Amino acid sequence: MHTLSTLQARCRQGVRTASTSARWRQRLIAALLAAFAPLCFAQASAHSGPLYDELARMDGALFEAAFVSCDAAKFAALFTKDAEFYHDKTGASYGDDVRRLKSCPREQGVTRTLVPGSLEVYPLQGYGAIQIGRHRFARAGEPGAEAAQFVHLWKREGDQWKLARVLSFDHRPSPP
Repeated sequence: MHTLSTLQARCRQGVRTASTSARWRQRLIAALLAAFAPLCFAQASAHSGPLYDELARMDGALFEAAFVSCDAAKFAALFTKDAEFYHDKTGASYGDDVRRLKSCPREQGVTRTLVPGSLEVYPLQGYGAIQIGRHRFARAGEPGAEAAQFVHLWKREGDQWKLARVLSFDHRPSPP
């Protein structure tokens, strides 16, 4: 038969075990939160914040110069000297070929629309930012549109953003 002191000792041991178990669970939860918090915060900041707003404005300026005002000087000024453009349908172009506005899509009835909610921006430490998204191109008087994805690598040069690399891919017909 157990004495009172033996029962008290076992009870204290059980409390210590439960307490140790609770501390272990708390530490595990804290470690998981610490591990996944950057992913949660990175995801939220990809769609909002000052950097997002600034590069959304730059996206607008790029396609305003290329598709609306067809301003060759403004268009060229948005790119780095060593700019590279990779397009799944037309291939690669470099430097001056990237910065040169070859035609005015507006004159051919072509418009570009950024797909709402698709734009994401991620900072790139010591360089600039990566911008990804989807857009549609439509031609006036023609049914449907063409959809594509893009990745823009923006370089911060002083107080200006310059587009250094462009990937334009997955061009395919899109319903109107």
